[in-house]
Amino acid sequence: MNNDGPDVRPRPPFPPATRKPEPTPAQSKEARSYLWVFIALLLGMLISSELALPWKLLPLALGIAALVVGIMTLVKVVRYGLHRSLRVIISMGLAATAFMTLGLAAMVALWPFTAKYETCMQSALTVQATETCTKDYLSFGGMLPQP
Repeated sequence: MNNDGPDVRPRPPFPPATRKPEPTPAQSKEARSYLWVFIALLLGMLISSELALPWKLLPLALGIAALVVGIMTLVKVVRYGLHRSLRVIISMGLAATAFMTLGLAAMVALWPFTAKYETCMQSALTVQATETCTKDYLSFGGMLPQP
C-alpha cells in the first residue's frame, strides 16, 4: 500500500431508487371503502349537528368515529402509496371533523347553558329576542362581561 494520493478508481454507481410497489386492487378497494365510511360519518355529523340537546350526543359520537376512521383512512392511503390528492382531501376532512367535534363537545360540556339557549331561541319571536338569547349564551349567562 503506497500513499500516492486520493483513490482515482471509479466508484460504483448509486443503487437505483426503490419505488413503492403499486397498490394491489384489494388494497385500493380497502382504502376506498374506508374513505366512503369516513365520508358517510362526516356527512352524518354535519346533517345531525343542528339537533336539540339530548340528540347532540349523536353527532358528537359520529364525529369521534369519523376522526378514528379518517385517521385510519389516511394511514392506509399513505401506506399503500395512493394519490397525493387523496391525502390532501382526507386531511382537510379530518381538520373539519376535528373542528366540528370540538365545537359539539363544547356544547355538550356546557349543557345547562346550551339548554337555556335552545329554550330561549325556541320562544324568541323577534330579531331582538334572538340577539338577546345569543348575547346571554355567549356571555355564559352573564358570567362574562358584555362588550
